[in-house]
Amino acid sequence: MSDGFDRTARWLEWVCLFFVALGVLLPVVFPTAPFAIYRGAVADAIGDAHVLELPIARLVAGITGGSIAGKWALHWAIVRFGIRARRRWAWQATIAGLATWLFVDSISSLLGGAWANVVMINGMPPLLVLPLAWRLRAGCDQEPSAPIATEAAVARLATASAVLGVVSGVVIAFGTSSALFDAWWSGLSHAQLDGAPVPDAMRALVRFFAGPIGGSTAGQCVMLARVAQRAIAAREPWAGRWSAISVLVWALTDSSWSLSAGGAFNVWLVNVPCALLLLTPLAWAASRGRRVPAA
Repeated sequence: MSDGFDRTARWLEWVCLFFVALGVLLPVVFPTAPFAIYRGAVADAIGDAHVLELPIARLVAGITGGSIAGKWALHWAIVRFGIRARRRWAWQATIAGLATWLFVDSISSLLGGAWANVVMINGMPPLLVLPLAWRLRAGCDQEPSAPIATEAAVARLATASAVLGVVSGVVIAFGTSSALFDAWWSGLSHAQLDGAPVPDAMRALVRFFAGPIGGSTAGQCVMLARVAQRAIAAREPWAGRWSAISVLVWALTDSSWSLSAGGAFNVWLVNVPCALLLLTPLAWAASRGRRVPAA
């Protein structure tokens, strides 16, 4: 039983790492042949295939890839350190993260006319993850480590920042046409269009990927909240460290591709404040967690 559980968990870890790699490399693989049908669907939805050859396409792919990579990096950590320890909360957390992404992404995509996200993309992660997760369900029967009273403040702060992250993900998914994004659109205009108005096709491209970006952000932050409540509160050594690493995976991937596509405005308007919001309590938790020897 133990060998079968460990083997299944290892396969789930590899699935998570596959999606991390896909996210990091998304701007590279997006123009390739395997994505040709999907690119065609994107072009049809936005009404201008030429936009996919502009820097905005690499910028949007980089932002999307960063959010995918960060979420799946945290999935991996929860499987590696939580599910392998047979924690019930860890199994529930990874399912919650997957379900949150799927719900937010799919609803946003359908409302925004990005049906290709739902039909061509969103079925793949559940197809790969759920059979493995189901096999691990019965083995995840251990109670969480007991919370430590001295960790209550850092756990609450990490949970609160994660909840704000969930809200930001929902806003990204559904609010790109609102006044909340005026500064972002202005930054895009000055960075790539010499201050000219952003064309409708470029706006449609951003809206097309708002669901995946917002859904992945919300899913990651749902898992960050659960890790804070269960593992950071119990001062488990991995929790703060690997939660922070998952945020850095998102921030560095997103920011690197943004800068390469003339999107420094995205780094300063979005990535820096969001990373500071999430990393501040996680760095505090990581510094405290390291004082506890690993089991």
